[in-house]
Order: sequence, then C-alpha cells, then structure tokens
Amino acid sequence: MTILPRRRKSGIGVAVVVIAAVGFGIVVSAPSTAAARVFVGFGFGFPIGLPGYYYPPYPYPYYPPLPPPYYYPPLPAYPPSASYQPSAGYPPAAGYGPSTSAVPSITYTPQPGWTNAQGQYCREYKATQDTERGATERYGTACRDASGQWRIVN
Repeated sequence: MTILPRRRKSGIGVAVVVIAAVGFGIVVSAPSTAAARVFVGFGFGFPIGLPGYYYPPYPYPYYPPLPPPYYYPPLPAYPPSASYQPSAGYPPAAGYGPSTSAVPSITYTPQPGWTNAQGQYCREYKATQDTERGATERYGTACRDASGQWRIVN
C-alpha cells in the first residue's frame, strides 16, 4: 500500500472566492440611476384626427324577449259541503252576558273586598242605569273568577 502525501489547501483559492463574493455584493448593492418609464395620456371623449378616423361603437347583439313563464293557475277553492252549517254560537248564560240596553256605569264601594267560600275575591258595587222612568241605582256583589273577569253574584 502506498501512502500518498497529503495535499495542502492553498490559501490563495479561498481568498479568491471570498474576494469574488464581496465584489459581487458591492456591485449588486451599489445605487444606480432610476429610469422613469411613464405613459401619460388624456382623452376628449371623441376621436381627434382626420375624417374617417371615427370608428362606430360595437353593435350589441339582439336578444329576443324571453317567453312568459309557464305556471299552472291555482286550483279553485273547494265549496263547503251541503251538510255544513256554520254555528251561530252559544248564547251567554243569564247574568253573564251584556244586556241589550245601554251598559250601566259601575262604581265600587270604598269598602275593602273579601274572599268567598270558593276562594274568589269579591267586592260590593253600585251601578246606575238609565230607564224610561229615570235613573235606577242597583247594589250587588261581584266576584273575580279564575280568568280574571268580574262576575255578578247577586
């Protein structure tokens, strides 16, 4: 086996590479004059030039109107059956509905109310009603039911 002598790296090659890199960096980073390249244009809204220079505008294509939309008309309403009779409603129970005459004005007495045996809040009232003979005063008791309506008790 033969042993080859060790070669020494020359310092000159390394120095050349470093100097070349530094020179390249200086050239690239050196300021240079700026070249302005600008186009300035303006227009008047109509062509300026010799006759015949005018170009007509591009013709827009003609599109015929769209056909009307197709739809089915709504179905006619079904007539009610002959056996259907609308209800006239139930007449209110006596004492709970408004009378056919004018509604009397009701004034509650200044006495405090109380709770009856059914748990309803009750008060005394005085009502004045105009009749053919003149004004009639009525006294009675009204209690508030579960729905919040005042009902005449007596």
